[in-house]
Amino acid sequence: MNGTVVVRFAFGVVGESRRQAHLSTAPESGLPEHWLTFCGLEIPATVAEVSTKLAGMPCVGCLSYPGGTASTLPGSP
Repeated sequence: MNGTVVVRFAFGVVGESRRQAHLSTAPESGLPEHWLTFCGLEIPATVAEVSTKLAGMPCVGCLSYPGGTASTLPGSP
């Protein structure tokens, strides 16, 4: 898996209001120990839910990533 992925805390780890969908760059191989999101949050891989599709309430900080996110969003043309 590589490119931009959606990462959020797994169900039951934090309250629903903290389960925002963050954007992160997936490594070319393997899984990272922590997912570093565009907004600077580090989500431990052991408690992360990762998807290649947009789902859930988006993190405004990740969407405000300097330089824009249009070319990094999953499914962008």
